[in-house]
Amino acid sequence: MYKLINEYEKSCLLVKKRIKFLTEQRNRLIKSNDRFMIEEIKLDQRIRLLYAEHAQMQEIISHLINYMRRVEQRAEA
Repeated sequence: MYKLINEYEKSCLLVKKRIKFLTEQRNRLIKSNDRFMIEEIKLDQRIRLLYAEHAQMQEIISHLINYMRRVEQRAEA
């Protein structure tokens, strides 16, 4: 179970890095006044989807941790 949680946490970090990269790319395109390219590659949509994916992974991690705690409490009793 610890390994699964650890893998989800690694995935969260990767998603956050990707969000940062795409946000920086979007900001560069805005500065260069290239809003057409932002729409062309659907940058805003991709960033929103990554934020949603990150939130879902955080929720899964929380559920797994809570489940693990309940199992450990039962084992102690």
